[in-house]
Amino acid sequence: MKANFSIPFSRLVMALFAFGLIGTAIALFWITYLGSLSIAEYEIARSAKSKATLARLVFTQHLDQLETQIRTIAADPKIREALQTNDKAAAKQIIDRASEGLTSAVLDILLIDHPDENGWVNGSLGLIDIRNQLPTGVRAAMPPDIWVNYANHTLDPVEVTAALSTPVLDPETGQALGKIYGGTTVTDSYTLPGVLAKILKVDDLAFYHDDHVVAGLGDLTTEPLPPKLTTTPDDVTYVLQDDHLYVYAPLMHSLDGHMMAAIVKQPVDTLQKVEETYSQLFTPFLLYTTILAIGAALLVNRITSAGLGRLLGYAMSLRQDRLVAPPDHGLITEFNKLAAMFQAAFESVRARDAQFKDMIDGSLHGVLVHANHRILYVNDALLQMLGYEPGDPKQLVDSPTLVIYAPEEHSRLRSYYNLRESGGAPRAYEVKGIRKDGETVWLEQHVRVTEWRGENAYYATITDISERKRQEELATKNANFDILTGLPNRRLLMDRLRQAIQRSKHLGELTALMILDLDRFKTVNDTYGPTAGDHVIETIASRLTDTLGPDQTVARMGGDEFAIILSNPEDRWQIEQFARDILASVSKPIDLDNGIQVVMSGSLGITLTPNDGDDDEALLLQADTSMFQAKSDSGSSYRFFATRMNEQTARTGQIEISLRQAIEKGELHLNYQPIVDYSTNRVVSCESLARWTDPKLGSIPPTEFIKIAEECGLIIPLGEWVLREACSFYHSCNRNGLKLDGISVNISPRQCRDAGFVDRLQALLQEMEMDPTRLQLEITESVMFDDQRVNPVEILEAISALGVKISLDDFGTGFSSLSYLKRLPIDTLKIDRSFIMGLERDMDGQALVQAIISMAASLGIDVVCEGAETREQCDLIRSFNCSRIQGYYFARPMSGVDFHAYLGRMNGIDSVAAKAG
Repeated sequence: MKANFSIPFSRLVMALFAFGLIGTAIALFWITYLGSLSIAEYEIARSAKSKATLARLVFTQHLDQLETQIRTIAADPKIREALQTNDKAAAKQIIDRASEGLTSAVLDILLIDHPDENGWVNGSLGLIDIRNQLPTGVRAAMPPDIWVNYANHTLDPVEVTAALSTPVLDPETGQALGKIYGGTTVTDSYTLPGVLAKILKVDDLAFYHDDHVVAGLGDLTTEPLPPKLTTTPDDVTYVLQDDHLYVYAPLMHSLDGHMMAAIVKQPVDTLQKVEETYSQLFTPFLLYTTILAIGAALLVNRITSAGLGRLLGYAMSLRQDRLVAPPDHGLITEFNKLAAMFQAAFESVRARDAQFKDMIDGSLHGVLVHANHRILYVNDALLQMLGYEPGDPKQLVDSPTLVIYAPEEHSRLRSYYNLRESGGAPRAYEVKGIRKDGETVWLEQHVRVTEWRGENAYYATITDISERKRQEELATKNANFDILTGLPNRRLLMDRLRQAIQRSKHLGELTALMILDLDRFKTVNDTYGPTAGDHVIETIASRLTDTLGPDQTVARMGGDEFAIILSNPEDRWQIEQFARDILASVSKPIDLDNGIQVVMSGSLGITLTPNDGDDDEALLLQADTSMFQAKSDSGSSYRFFATRMNEQTARTGQIEISLRQAIEKGELHLNYQPIVDYSTNRVVSCESLARWTDPKLGSIPPTEFIKIAEECGLIIPLGEWVLREACSFYHSCNRNGLKLDGISVNISPRQCRDAGFVDRLQALLQEMEMDPTRLQLEITESVMFDDQRVNPVEILEAISALGVKISLDDFGTGFSSLSYLKRLPIDTLKIDRSFIMGLERDMDGQALVQAIISMAASLGIDVVCEGAETREQCDLIRSFNCSRIQGYYFARPMSGVDFHAYLGRMNGIDSVAAKAG
């Protein structure tokens, strides 16, 4: 008879325990080794990104230092004076003096272009060839106040230059007097690579433009780079090769689209040390683990016994609900008592299970009992709730517990199961269930630990809360989302902004908050109706979402205002790119239902956290302030928040309060500039100009307080005061024997749009006993284009019907239209001073001025040329058949007393004698 092969239980347990312990220890050792390698690789990656970030920061700071020097020169009043007087020597002396004492960031290139002469003054270093480094065509294409990277590929090697263009502006007119170009040549530079290498603590560093080395230190200037290092030129990349770490840090795009980048090389031995350390530890670790495993296995073998095995077998039978006799009495008394206790407990559990089953079978709530990830029991209420046939629990019993839950809930429920053993899982929670037909249903379940047939189990009472969840979702949507666009509203935006601020604090991420306001949306809404306005808002919301993607927050603040949270942008350059994309998407045409197409534009304000602060309400106010700055500057543009905006806002508030008081107290005064008939050298009229000097704020230019008056509504009382003063002054001239044919008063678009303006004008003329034909109102072309709801023809015809003359001021600087000149009752065109400046040297300007004068003559419109400053200009204007001229050549604006004296001298009347007479 063949003997059956068998292994004693205790020895099997001992062998399995020993091998399991050794295998587990080896697995843990290997996992630790892989973890150490991962940590080392992570540290290498973090070091590479840190060096790339530091390289870009140093490069940016270098450009910022250069930009500060350039702006200091551009802000020097002596530079403006030199440009105005065409004094090259003075300009050269100023820029040479500005370059003295510079030790860190040195301007290799420093050049001034005059409107009449490119390369007017060159203060660049002696070895710099501007024709190669910054040609005239490149300078002309450079945008103002933005650093540009230019590479001259016609030279070998390629020469790379970083440069900035800053205009020098006339503070009174805002006109550009010239441009200052400053920058540094990167090619063969030793200063910037040395600074970077010192800060980054490396010996090998190079600047690359596309695939050309332009400057550097060490081996990187000659050795080839790893192939994968520059595959994505716009992103930070790194490569570990031959125990050396190569880091690629993009710095700046050039005009030809290529990227200028810094590449760093440094030795790295972290991975090699990890491998060596674990190789040395493995042999003693394995030896000690084997000894401990064998000892533990021997200990387990001594604890086990044959009697325990029999007792466990009996307990397993009871657990499986089988009716078996207790095991025979053994030598160990305690095991015999345990067998008797198991028998009594089994009978008690069977009775309790019967009562429990009767109770839960009739429950109105769903009941689920499960253990070891398997379903042990379900009642009819749960079967019906999940779409199964009631009365047949076998449909679910012995199935995996997760079969009744939606797949997206499985991971969470597994974690709850693991935590429940330690008491850390919630007892009540909401979860998505799945019906037999696959439909999702919301369930609320309360779970507690119970006992089922001798083993621990989980008892859950389940309620269908689908209707309640639907109501909650609807309420949440109405509370946090805009009904029209479906975008988050202000409440949800502020919550996400606070989260972004906290994330920025902990992770050091940059976050941008943008406020977008549509320009002239009210015009569209009032012209085409609220339905069209809603369509525009929905279209813009959809475009913003498509442009920014699902990872960014776009919210509607109300009306035509949107807010955007731009999370973790790389730098300011990327934020500006997003801003340009947003404005471009807004400006695309929108088709309305009636076939009409409208084109919108937007003004965008931007503030950054943590740079500009970390208070949510303050950031929102700063972004709003920046948006209004963009709107007031030009519209259809973006502005970053700057501290000066808060200062400007405060100053605007102070000016508004003081201006209101000044109007009430009559603290403003008028100056008058003569309009001369050059052919007879006689003053025929004058222009009234409001001036204001506040006791606290000092002299405030009209361009500032007039704009504020228009915004706050003070322009109406201010305009009436100016009209009244001008009429009174006209009478004073003629009463004193000083013959003055007429007087001009500037009228703002806000006054013209006021409903009662014409009636008040008529009443004022009657009150002042003013001959309407002697009063001329000067308007700008914005009256015709600022507000589509206002018909300019009706307004101007109503003014003309009173007998008042109408003059179109600053002609040629706006949206001039010949059709408007033909339709509107214009008596005089005032050609803007920008056409007259330098007229004697500008042949194209002469042809344009002559054409305007000829065109006006053919339409029966008088012409006044503004801004004449030289006799040559006046002679040219006279040769074009225009004799009425206004400008500094004759006189600057003056007080009323001075104008009386001037009028007497020009028109051949002694003002003193006239007063005496």
